[in-house]
Amino acid sequence: MRRRGGLLLAGLLWSCQPAPTPESDRLYGKALALMHQGHYDEATPLLERVLDLAPDSTSAQIRLGEIHIRQGRRQSAARALDQLSPPARHRPEARVLEARLLAFAGFPHEAELIVDQVLNEHPASLEGRLLLAELYLQAAATMNLERATAMCSQALADQPRHRDAMHLLLQATLRLGRFDAALERSQALIEAFPDVSSAHLLAGTAALWAGDDRAIPWLERSVDLALERPTERLEALWLLKIAYDRSSGYPADLAPRYRFHTYAPPAAPSTVRFSDIAARAGVGKRDRGRGSAWLDYDLDGDWDLFTVGIQTAHALFRNEGDGTFADATAQMGLADPRGGWAATAADFDNDGDDDLFTSRDAWEGNAPNSLYRNDLGSFNDIGIEAGMADSADSFTAAWLDFDDDGYLDLYVANGVSGTGGENALLHNRQNGTFLDVAPPAGVADPSKTIGTAAGDYDGDGHIDLYAVNIGQLNRLYRNLGNGSFADAAATAGVLFPVEGGYVAFFFDLDNDGLLDLFVSTMSAFPDVLNSQVTGEAIEPNRPFLYHNIGDGTFADITGPAGLAQSFGSMGAGAADIDNDGFVDIYLANGGPQMARLEPNALYRNRGDGTFADITSASGTGSLGKGHGATFADFDRDGDLDLYAGLGGHYDADVWENKLYRNDGVANHYISVELVGTGANRNAIGARATAFANGRAICSHRQSGFGFGSSNSPALHLGLGAATRIDSLHVVWPGGTRQHFYDLPLDCAIRVIEGQTHYQTIRRSP
Repeated sequence: MRRRGGLLLAGLLWSCQPAPTPESDRLYGKALALMHQGHYDEATPLLERVLDLAPDSTSAQIRLGEIHIRQGRRQSAARALDQLSPPARHRPEARVLEARLLAFAGFPHEAELIVDQVLNEHPASLEGRLLLAELYLQAAATMNLERATAMCSQALADQPRHRDAMHLLLQATLRLGRFDAALERSQALIEAFPDVSSAHLLAGTAALWAGDDRAIPWLERSVDLALERPTERLEALWLLKIAYDRSSGYPADLAPRYRFHTYAPPAAPSTVRFSDIAARAGVGKRDRGRGSAWLDYDLDGDWDLFTVGIQTAHALFRNEGDGTFADATAQMGLADPRGGWAATAADFDNDGDDDLFTSRDAWEGNAPNSLYRNDLGSFNDIGIEAGMADSADSFTAAWLDFDDDGYLDLYVANGVSGTGGENALLHNRQNGTFLDVAPPAGVADPSKTIGTAAGDYDGDGHIDLYAVNIGQLNRLYRNLGNGSFADAAATAGVLFPVEGGYVAFFFDLDNDGLLDLFVSTMSAFPDVLNSQVTGEAIEPNRPFLYHNIGDGTFADITGPAGLAQSFGSMGAGAADIDNDGFVDIYLANGGPQMARLEPNALYRNRGDGTFADITSASGTGSLGKGHGATFADFDRDGDLDLYAGLGGHYDADVWENKLYRNDGVANHYISVELVGTGANRNAIGARATAFANGRAICSHRQSGFGFGSSNSPALHLGLGAATRIDSLHVVWPGGTRQHFYDLPLDCAIRVIEGQTHYQTIRRSP
């Protein structure tokens, strides 16, 4: 009773405040019109003046809060909401503002529930319709894009020239790939708002995707109109560059104000060049590519390729041994139409052939994860019976033998889209089933984990885990050797990045036998563009390269290494592409927004702790939305080739995946295939070190590269100009050691745990 009375008194006191004045009404109407046109900066002082004249103006307070949240000022928006009286908090526009705050904080489902309730009670709420359309656009699935289209159409039926509604409708149409309709709506948007830079920017983006000649004049007009909006102007300049690149480049007489002026360091030379042979080889699938895995599924000695994409049937390509692949998907029982995200290969049952795991998540429904057991003639999905199918927004995954029992376990990143699902550590029970032991093991991270990596960073013989979390500190789980882990991220110094972290992998960057750590970053698009202009990272939105000191700690060497730039890296891979004995890094770049077109990037490890950008010289700068990037010597010519899965999150954002054939380097190599007997058969967790001409070259067998993807199982050790291999040392999971001497150059060998001699598989020409 006391609470009801307090609310009533507050409402009475609020109602006794001075009434709005004609001037405040006029200013509020003008501010509202400016907001409908997207002129939030111009609307803000008008609303503040309204509140000076009429402090009780609930509408002005709510609109001011709406501007704050649209401009990313969450705390200011929250304060505006808190200043409302209890009765005013129940107004539909106030509840929509509350929903916007929830969506901004990463709770879209809770926001949608509020908006649904508002629309049930107030079906004509324009704010509610448009926010629901925005939420549907964020959800991205085709069904939701159709819903967003319907919501925007309803809003435009009431207000035909509402800028936000026209913007959202055009975005939904473009993402659905309805280019003709998108061009019509682009023309209507420009006619309605001829002097609004964002209207021309969005229209130019649509025209660029549709291949329409109006892209260039619309984007140039956006550049001219955005002189006081540097972020919009920079994006327009970038897309204008892409448009001109597609039409043979900038004209010689183009005004300097229309050129994107990229920071251009001295071009890094490259001894290696790649050629895209995907179409000729038969692997140029358009599946909005996600993870990929190399494996020899039929045991014929050639590396085959497994790829997954969004809501698209998987693909299994059988290597024919002549530079081409045959589609064996249907034959092998892998034509699963549900698609997937991560794709990783491992022999979980130690029967001599690699099996496949693919994850799925709630961004595209709630389908279960799959474990495809290789039965040599077909793959069979045993995910449900094996206890691995539970989907909790699963994303990446990494195989490891965390308890050294000789059988591979699997760590799965969950909760990425916001459900708060805990990560899973699936313990292999050696009978074809798995049990989630993450809670007792101490690795059931409830954060939104998006990236996973596994490796023995402290050299104690036990595989450790790294988890990349969205919006929260990352975790480094040190394996204590007793079935449990302890978070050592803080003491090790590998907590970052907090915002934008995406995937991670362990690798040995300097051949000291210690695993270093690379964490990619999905930086905001404006930060990426500004970084391209300045050549510097927009802190802290950058990748992190952590150098292993050897005492359980890491040092951030990103800047000295030459990698301190802002990238939109959704995937990343690592391999020695020039056989010089040092592992190089490939960044798979892009982002979900249609306007976000970023080339992938290849960085060569110089061997002195620094990296050189050889993207242009190597020919690997795919302009698509990069994800899984994996390496294998598929043609057995002694150098590593690159497969890049490309494609965005929307129906229209489809690109042909790339198979970049390495066209050869002069350096020598040795390829080592490890077969465990006491250790897991894949030898994941093993280390091989070659000593050649007085230096050591190290390679670690591990799982979980990039986008939950798998390089070929062979350890590829580049030897540079070495004239001999003095010795090869192998350390197996569990501690078994083997030594071999006077090995031949330029060949592939097989080492079986416990056997005195190695087997020569083949020699390069």
